Amino acid sequence: MFGTGLQMKIGGYLKADFVYDVDGTRDKSQFLMSTIPVEGEPDFGNEGYLSFFARETRVNVDIRRTTEGKIPLQLFVEGDFFNDENRFRLRHAYITAGDFIIGQTWTTLSFLESMAFMIDFAAGDALFGGRSAQIRYQKKLDKGYQLSIGLEYLSSLGIENSFGFSGQANVQLPLLALRLDKRWKSGVLFLGASAAQLRWDGGDTGPSDQIPQIAFVIAGRQYIGEHNYFTFNVSAGNAYGENIISFTGSEANAILNEEGDLEGISALSAMVGFMHRWAPKWESNFNYAYGWLDAPETRADFALKRGGIGHLNLIYQFDRNFSVGAEFMWGAQRTANDAFGSASRFQTMAKFEF
Repeated sequence: MFGTGLQMKIGGYLKADFVYDVDGTRDKSQFLMSTIPVEGEPDFGNEGYLSFFARETRVNVDIRRTTEGKIPLQLFVEGDFFNDENRFRLRHAYITAGDFIIGQTWTTLSFLESMAFMIDFAAGDALFGGRSAQIRYQKKLDKGYQLSIGLEYLSSLGIENSFGFSGQANVQLPLLALRLDKRWKSGVLFLGASAAQLRWDGGDTGPSDQIPQIAFVIAGRQYIGEHNYFTFNVSAGNAYGENIISFTGSEANAILNEEGDLEGISALSAMVGFMHRWAPKWESNFNYAYGWLDAPETRADFALKRGGIGHLNLIYQFDRNFSVGAEFMWGAQRTANDAFGSASRFQTMAKFEF
């Protein structure tokens, strides 16, 4: 406490993970659909690997002013070390001033309550969203409703350029997102939609084109008694596949065809989760997600077409600060040329929160 209404809190957690990748994905840190080798690729049929890491460790600083008669203010900065070099990586850096959020944080349509807890959280499965720089207005309404309107930087452009045209994907306009939450005593329902422009700039020698990106999301969480809850998240749209976290890096928004025109890729994703508390210190979580991409025929042979990922874990909470757990993950993907691949992973953790 630094004075009336001013508080600073330093928090985060130290998390150590042990991974045994039974079949082997190409990424030793993330279990993404696009990293699962399929038939015909050099990595297909590998024998897996063992890995230890602590790169999910997070540190944050949260400063708040709640002085009576003044606008409530919050400054929040958080980072982790989730990269190959174990360097500090910025996750969140934003200011909340009254009903406005300015900075980098979860996108307006990211709804984390639609997932049960996962030990391997890097991919987020079929969660729509991610983190982005933005300006957002959110207002609590009557009867448990909240309205949010956001202008965001579109960072996941995801255009496949199989024919090697000159140019690059770039951004001219911000993404516009609208969200409505409804909360009641035992749950929450979330509805959202976004619109953006997906653009290829060919410069002097390449083609230039632009298409709209449209997405719709419905998600929620419902508690069932004191020891269970159910979650779901469904999204659909066109030219937005890179905004599904498990499709990240798979160029899932659009392709440049032979004429140099952009063709949007329609996408659909669905995720369900369930938590059950066996005893005061024991709980299990289940998540399963599946995604589909309706890509044009000119999509690259080994580009992601559809796939699913599941998680099942057991967590023991020693106290409010320290927990351990084990999780089994399995996944599969099918590519544009109908090649198939699957993988599984066993991961344990020890986590100290402060």
